[in-house]
Amino acid sequence: MAITKTALAQNDYIVTLKNDTLRGEVKNTLFGYKHRFKETGQSKSNLITVKNTKLYSKISNKKVNTYEARILPDKKKPIFMELLEKGDINLYELIVYNGGMNGSTTTNWYASKGSGPLFSLKTSALAFNRADKEKSFEQLLSDNPALWANFKAEKSFSFKVLRKYINLYNHEKIKTVTSE
Repeated sequence: MAITKTALAQNDYIVTLKNDTLRGEVKNTLFGYKHRFKETGQSKSNLITVKNTKLYSKISNKKVNTYEARILPDKKKPIFMELLEKGDINLYELIVYNGGMNGSTTTNWYASKGSGPLFSLKTSALAFNRADKEKSFEQLLSDNPALWANFKAEKSFSFKVLRKYINLYNHEKIKTVTSE
């Protein structure tokens, strides 16, 4: 079992602000909100922050979780968000822990074309303006009118449907590039 865990840990990596890729092991801190990185062959681990890392990837329960430092709309400093879909449109998830006795969370999705600015797409919060979120989504899909029309016909704005259309968009872009 130890061999398997060590082998999986070697698949963890970070990308530094200097674009160096370092392999090692990414571990949760005591309360799990932050991560530490221990480079292969090193004895000391370091806290992963936006001041030293722009992206990191961790394998947990056979699932790859990648986190990228991005700046939220109307903010100035980057924070790490999970990268759910990577392609011409990138989809990110930020889970906010609301604390209190019930320990509730709010899930927020953001998307960007490549490394462009983030658009707020969806939130699990009770109050949000769907029309504004749909306009943001339309901007992302605007260069594929047929896909946008299919999305509008579906009349759903669920997390699942949004992710499906981002995935479709990215796969159609791949097909277009490879067929040229």
